[in-house]
Amino acid sequence: MKLILMRHTHAEWAPGQDDHARALSARGQEEARRLGSWLKKSGHVPGHALVSDAKRTRQSFAALALTCGADEMADLYLAESTFLRAAIQATSQSDSLLLLAHNPGIAEVASTLVKTPPDHPAFYTYPPGATLVLDYDPQGGAAQLVDFTTPADLNP
Repeated sequence: MKLILMRHTHAEWAPGQDDHARALSARGQEEARRLGSWLKKSGHVPGHALVSDAKRTRQSFAALALTCGADEMADLYLAESTFLRAAIQATSQSDSLLLLAHNPGIAEVASTLVKTPPDHPAFYTYPPGATLVLDYDPQGGAAQLVDFTTPADLNP
């Protein structure tokens, strides 16, 4: 299975604001559009997606402009890496899956799944919009690096 691990793109922030309700910033909207174009041009279009139900992840997914179906899941909001791995394992709907979630969980899953990490300085910080593409064996849990990018790599 092709597994795509993406952190939501840049979101707005204000003191006292409910974290779950934070919206994407204009920058985040543009980043997600560029990431969607990159996924399509690179042949990394998922057949299905699991998306945190937080506003910023739902908006990131919408701005990717992908045609696949998605399950919005409350349990993915700020989920720990063990839960994210279990969600991946429980999904057999597609041979290509996008998991769109939050740090630190998404970064931890990325670093534990990939045997040889990408030679990219942003991999270990997993900034907003960081996207890792793996060739993943759901039976054995082994994963091979296919691609990695961040919105900064895709500047127009």
